[in-house]
Amino acid sequence: MKKRTEEKREAILDAATAVFRDMGFHNASMNAIAARLGGSKMTLYSYFPSKEAIFLEVVRRVSLDKNETISSFLEEPAIMDDSRQKASEAFLELERPDDDIESILKRFGEKFIAFIYSPKVLAVRRALLAESYRPEIGHYFYEHGPGKTIELITVFLEKAMKKGQLKPDMDAYAAATHLRSLLNARWYERCLFELVKAPSEKEMQKSVADAVRVFLAAYGVNTGKKD
Repeated sequence: MKKRTEEKREAILDAATAVFRDMGFHNASMNAIAARLGGSKMTLYSYFPSKEAIFLEVVRRVSLDKNETISSFLEEPAIMDDSRQKASEAFLELERPDDDIESILKRFGEKFIAFIYSPKVLAVRRALLAESYRPEIGHYFYEHGPGKTIELITVFLEKAMKKGQLKPDMDAYAAATHLRSLLNARWYERCLFELVKAPSEKEMQKSVADAVRVFLAAYGVNTGKKD
């Protein structure tokens, strides 16, 4: 009986995830979730007291994904399998052995931007942000999203400092926040508020190259040197 109850609960969360992704939080309803599930609203209420409770559990379940790299990337929650793969590929770039830090940061940046501004991920981000004023969701959203993302970048930058690829006296955590902000700078509000759907590949490459150039001007070891 307990197994059947848990299976039904997971089925509800699967249906809710799809509805939130497709419709956004505000447009989603218990009726829409029940219809996607193939059951009744009474079934939903027997497991969750409200749409908000279901939404919070969807966020919590994604953040507890067994793949640590993906759960750490929950600034942009990867609910779809193809999105999870894209997120994983982005962070793998920070683990590849390479002495050319500019190339590493450009590859990471391009995959980072392509992932977080894909239509599916943007839809989920908008839903999360719409509810982030609630303390429990806002805290969870940050801790398992921007906070974890910055931590991963910080680890990479600390290793780069030890290799002599970046200035040895820099604050790696502060630098990580600067890099993330630079990569987001051109697209965050424009995409979030649907002024543009998503950057084209050419636009993305240019914006990432500009961001990396500014970052390395501040933190690169060759800053200020002349040939």
